[in-house]
Amino acid sequence: MKTIISCYLILATCCYSFAQKEKSSFIRKGLLRAQATISPGVLSEENASTISLHGNLEYYVANNVSFRGDSYYFLHSRFENGINPLHFNHSVFSGASYHFKTKSHFDPYLAIEPGISFTELIMNPCPDGAECLVGPIYGDRAINPLISSAFGFNFYFERWFHLFGETRYIYGKHLSNAPYPLSLSELRFSFGLGFNLNLIRKKE
Repeated sequence: MKTIISCYLILATCCYSFAQKEKSSFIRKGLLRAQATISPGVLSEENASTISLHGNLEYYVANNVSFRGDSYYFLHSRFENGINPLHFNHSVFSGASYHFKTKSHFDPYLAIEPGISFTELIMNPCPDGAECLVGPIYGDRAINPLISSAFGFNFYFERWFHLFGETRYIYGKHLSNAPYPLSLSELRFSFGLGFNLNLIRKKE
């Protein structure tokens, strides 16, 4: 986790330093951006790590406000005690972002997004590397309400591409029958290269 945060801070610092040299702003109404990346996470109350495939689509309805949707496809989780009760935890979010105005292509923002997760637990998990006498028995699948907040940045260094970095906090609980209540509260980190397009021509 410390490595992820360090990489995120280094990336943000480099982008911000380079952005000071830019004279014109690329961020305005009509900007459409999209991204896809691998997103590591930490289940804050369960001492577990996760990996998800993160996709995002966002449209700027004003120079500093955008509507966005995010989806996470669960790939893997690892619990510190070696027993993994989580079969999958897919999630989708939709909400709005506020973008702090700058005089460059650097685009810091804050987002609020409610969402839902699709979860299923393993009722008789085995320790990692162990062989169970009985195969995995899965619990009832559940749809769980979530609330999330995110902060991050975009840096538009080309007409079609941008760098991004984001930290998201998710709050929620698994709402189905389970051997014990499972918290879905999680920190997720995303960074990489995204794509963008201005749909509204700038007036001269």
